[in-house]
Amino acid sequence: AFMVPANLPPPPSGGGGDGELDALWVPFDEAAIPRLVGEGKTVFVDVTAEWCITCLVNKTLVLSKGEVFKFLSAGNVVAMQADWTLPDAGISSYLAGFGRYGIPFNAVYGPAAPGGVTLPELLTQGNVLDALGGASGGAVATSY
Repeated sequence: AFMVPANLPPPPSGGGGDGELDALWVPFDEAAIPRLVGEGKTVFVDVTAEWCITCLVNKTLVLSKGEVFKFLSAGNVVAMQADWTLPDAGISSYLAGFGRYGIPFNAVYGPAAPGGVTLPELLTQGNVLDALGGASGGAVATSY
């Protein structure tokens, strides 16, 4: 297993974008997803961990920027974060339901995709926007 050396400084908080993004996240609650989708909401799930470098790259380069950040901050989108920094059986079982056993893992749920659309491990503005637009049945795309 990859171990992070203990003497590394903590990663920088990265200015406004990351802080604003951090304020959007609600704690992961798998049971709430069907209810939120039933209310017409689009749910973006981010499974992340402090030791996951790719997760940090996705967050810094894609999720906290531009159109993606705008959509995640929209009133009809719920940004839900599952923190897997420490082992968590609920998160492990959620990932296994998609046949995935590692992170990064992102999925988008919405009225047009109640079962969830999974994203590639490396996020781009394009693949996140496509998933948000598709899962919402176009509701997210038309809100801007």
